[in-house]
Amino acid sequence: MKIGVYSPNWIGDAVLALPFIEHLKSQNPNAKICMLCKEWVTDVYRNHPAIDELISIEKKYMESFLGSIKTGYLLRSKKFDLFYTLTDSFRSALILRISGSPKRIGYKSQMRSILLTNSIKLPKKMIHRSEKYIKMINENIFFSQNPKLYISDDEKEWGLKEIKKMQLKQPIALFPFSVANARIIPNIVLKKWIQNSNKNYIVFGSKDDISKGEELVSLFNNLSIKSICGKYSLRQSIILISLCNYAIAADSGLGHISVALEVPTISFFGVGIPEITSPIGTKSIIIKHCNPCLNELCGNVNDTLCLKKITKKDIEVALNKVVNM
Repeated sequence: MKIGVYSPNWIGDAVLALPFIEHLKSQNPNAKICMLCKEWVTDVYRNHPAIDELISIEKKYMESFLGSIKTGYLLRSKKFDLFYTLTDSFRSALILRISGSPKRIGYKSQMRSILLTNSIKLPKKMIHRSEKYIKMINENIFFSQNPKLYISDDEKEWGLKEIKKMQLKQPIALFPFSVANARIIPNIVLKKWIQNSNKNYIVFGSKDDISKGEELVSLFNNLSIKSICGKYSLRQSIILISLCNYAIAADSGLGHISVALEVPTISFFGVGIPEITSPIGTKSIIIKHCNPCLNELCGNVNDTLCLKKITKKDIEVALNKVVNM
């Protein structure tokens, strides 16, 4: 049997799809599993033992109607027996239909049921996204499985050499940026948390974050901090993150990656809903904070905190807790 899986389009969601992949393989041990994914999330799946083939599609093919049709026809040669889509988009269902797979499974959304052979009702209750994916295989599954990324020995050796070049021993990873501006940790807040530290820090981010990374580094005169935003591929960044002591993360894909690598990670959620999209793993702590800031109108209800009032001591307490989990 040959099974295709249409990957989520965001890095964090791709990480949360890994338990689905492992469960799918356990249910179909003799099947060949192929991941269809946009090129920027492909590195999440590399070296995963449950995945037999990665089909990376360039951005130009995945973001136009004509490109979707071409992608579907390109997949016909794969002769999939079964095809899942982990996104709720009409486009993904169209690609599955054109691929010629006789069985096409996904959630009901965007009037795409006609394109699927098994159209599943979306869960009525709020559930975590990783659980939502797994329930596509069996709606009665209620267990939670942690995502796991796999680093080869050669990749680890490369990473150790790069860290040595940077002259940063036992570095701490910083992921202050996000594709959503409302989720970025402000420089002034991050400075309060790490100023006067004698530790080494690496700022991770994309090419779009280069100037923001440089601006952050410029705030520290006597701190050992280096920005590598845009310098490495996602896969290379994953390798380097795996070698960090711990991580401080905004609500972002890199936060999911560090937790899946079992790097102790403190993640900050303001706009995001942790119950749906938080990283899951044994070395993860979530700190919820208000966003946007309501100033004097803020009642600071429930268990949310004011991001600006979180102290260095608060971070140290959270760190001690996550390291000893």
